[in-house]
Amino acid sequence: MNVGSRLFIASAIVMVAALAGCDSGPSAPKGEAPASSSQPAATASPSASPSASPSAASAPSALPREFAAAGDLKDVHFDLDQAHVGPAGAKILDGNARWLKSHRDVVVLIGGHADERGADEYNARLGERRAEAIKKLLVAKGVEANRIMTTSYGERQPLCADHKESCWGKNRRAEFQVKPR
Repeated sequence: MNVGSRLFIASAIVMVAALAGCDSGPSAPKGEAPASSSQPAATASPSASPSASPSAASAPSALPREFAAAGDLKDVHFDLDQAHVGPAGAKILDGNARWLKSHRDVVVLIGGHADERGADEYNARLGERRAEAIKKLLVAKGVEANRIMTTSYGERQPLCADHKESCWGKNRRAEFQVKPR
């Protein structure tokens, strides 16, 4: 076997090992412990750590019950493998920030989502990075950090199930839900 073949095989083994991981499901909101084995708790916590890992105790399709969609808050979408907010997303965030500043009686949960491509663990981390990026921008726009919680759903809650780019683009998003303070 020549050196090139050995290098290729070694690289393939390393890649497979790196992509292997446990399926941990969506994370509980930052700074939170799950309320039960199937439902994450959701209370505001300004001490949330950006390095918190997904919680295995959260049910994949469960959303915190006390949070609900607010029709005036729009999803922000992302490019493939990106947590950077582009111009279209920035415009949406301007509107979301205005709404949140005029509704100071609510706490917002930002859920980061990814499309189905990539390993579960990678997508969970990407969803987390997306949610944290949105939080950082909202705080820069004047929304109080202690009113913002983040969580990652990774690829667990797709809006579209087709296996094509037009569908995947809908799934790469940060989603907003609110509850009373």
